[in-house]
Amino acid sequence: MAHIILALFLIVFGLNLLFGLSIPHWVTGVLALGAGVMFLAERFGVRVTKKK
Repeated sequence: MAHIILALFLIVFGLNLLFGLSIPHWVTGVLALGAGVMFLAERFGVRVTKKK
């Protein structure tokens, strides 16, 4: 899941740089923060499961 969020961040960031899109900085920041948190959670084995 973290790889998907990271890929979205890189696509948005790259398009914003290449074409000067008016994407707010907080959008790219949230994507980068989400990817970082997901990578750390995967690294330390944090699992989110549904309780029965």
